[in-house]
Amino acid sequence: MEEYKKIKQNLVHQGKVVGFYEDIITLPNGNTVTWDLVKHPGAAAIIPVTEDGNILLVRQYRNALDAMTYEIPAGGIEEGESGFDCVKREIEEETGCRAEKIEHLITIVTAIGFCDEKIPIFVGTGLQKTKQNLDEDEFIDVYEMTPEKVKEMILCGEIVDAKTISGVMTYLNVKKGKSIVSKKNRS
Repeated sequence: MEEYKKIKQNLVHQGKVVGFYEDIITLPNGNTVTWDLVKHPGAAAIIPVTEDGNILLVRQYRNALDAMTYEIPAGGIEEGESGFDCVKREIEEETGCRAEKIEHLITIVTAIGFCDEKIPIFVGTGLQKTKQNLDEDEFIDVYEMTPEKVKEMILCGEIVDAKTISGVMTYLNVKKGKSIVSKKNRS
């Protein structure tokens, strides 16, 4: 059987952050298709955990949903910056806290069917209060919530952000000593 082969990639539009492409692909059966692709420079996110074990969430307006959302702090990775450096910057900008310890938890792909954005998600502990340093176009409120409350908000659909759901649910499973891979799937 033949493999997938990208014949051509056309830039349709370059936005402020993302590029919109049209990819011409030859399928294993020989047919040719056109697929949309959104190229994203990458982002990183962090779960800030207080000394009491609570989680800091940010609440902000998201144009794509025309709604206010609860999320873990995150931001775009700037040129030459690592995911670690990005979250170190973003946690302080968005929450007004520095994390003494930052550990990588997981990396997700946000919309695998049409976008190449990857988001490494970290956990930040040893929080030290500093000062929020928001961008000119950011209006963010910070909320401290128990892990149980955040999980409840996820399960009832109040938190819909994929990076937040993936990160928090993974963190809660790892924190409790549960394996991410169930025994049933270990064969």
